[in-house]
Amino acid sequence: MVNFMKKILLCLLSILLIIPSCADKKARLLKQLNENPVAKIQYWGYNWQSLPLPQRISPAPPELIEYTRIENELIGFTEKPVTAIPPPAYLEALKSIESRLPEPLRKLAAERIIGIFAVDDLGTSGFTEAIKDEMGNEKYAIIVLDKKVLLARKANEWATWKENSAFKPIPGDNNRMQAIIEMDQTDTVVNAIRYVLLHEIGHALGLASYVHPSWRIGKPAPVQLPFPMFSWAMNDKGRIVSLFDKQFPERTSVHYYSFEKARLSGDQILPVYQKLRDHTNFPTLYAATNQWDDFAESFVTYFHVILEHRPWQIIAKNQGKPDTIFKTCWGETRCAAKQAFMEKWFADPLGMR
Repeated sequence: MVNFMKKILLCLLSILLIIPSCADKKARLLKQLNENPVAKIQYWGYNWQSLPLPQRISPAPPELIEYTRIENELIGFTEKPVTAIPPPAYLEALKSIESRLPEPLRKLAAERIIGIFAVDDLGTSGFTEAIKDEMGNEKYAIIVLDKKVLLARKANEWATWKENSAFKPIPGDNNRMQAIIEMDQTDTVVNAIRYVLLHEIGHALGLASYVHPSWRIGKPAPVQLPFPMFSWAMNDKGRIVSLFDKQFPERTSVHYYSFEKARLSGDQILPVYQKLRDHTNFPTLYAATNQWDDFAESFVTYFHVILEHRPWQIIAKNQGKPDTIFKTCWGETRCAAKQAFMEKWFADPLGMR
């Protein structure tokens, strides 16, 4: 009993020591992040504005690599990013997007997206960061893409890999879900990059048009803005929650790029997607993770499915029974308000504030 009590006391002491240590580490990393020059327009200047958007693709500079390394450590990713030479597929994907964007969005992208930067070992497919102007307002954006991840798979394979990353695999059963975002003849690496880049452009343009709040760590995230009000609210503890968490409690356990560490298991794929379809207005499961990815996913799927008439399906296997197919919510009553918003926003992104 004495030895047991000693162990208990040692455990309690360890916890008390660890908690301040974790808080100190987070504070240190946040300080490093805030002191990094990358997030301010003074670092980038304005020469980029004279270049067409396709000419703004380049390797990530050292300061940006350090910024991504700090962010990875802060959110718990173990990957340590390094700079990479952008592949020709980046340019091909960007040109394809730019040629299809409605003029108001193409103009806004040219005015606000500083550059698209290539890295390896990012820990995710890509991310977008807000850049402050001289007054400290988040006005511009940069996009970072992981070269290794995006060159490794064609569009449908990449989408399947990503969707499965939110569910811990069941031993011996690795094919419970398939994602389709391209027809066979257009299922290419370039179109995988195109889809990821569209998602990140959605982040950049959502920020630039002020339809949702900042995602910067430690900054308040009000939901009284045009887009988040469709799906999000602040609870009595000051936390942002979805309007559907009672009917869809699994939403808070959805974490992409988790794989073996995922909080959801492979046998939950079907019920999770059924609740997503039956009880929410999120166009994809990734959209349900937070208000910012809700907008980016709404943007990319609206552009992809409605404007370009490309496929988007999740095919869930059902243990010997017929497959269950889930599509985006566009054209359905549950997303009518979001669809009306997107129609107006695509025509006049700065008129929705």
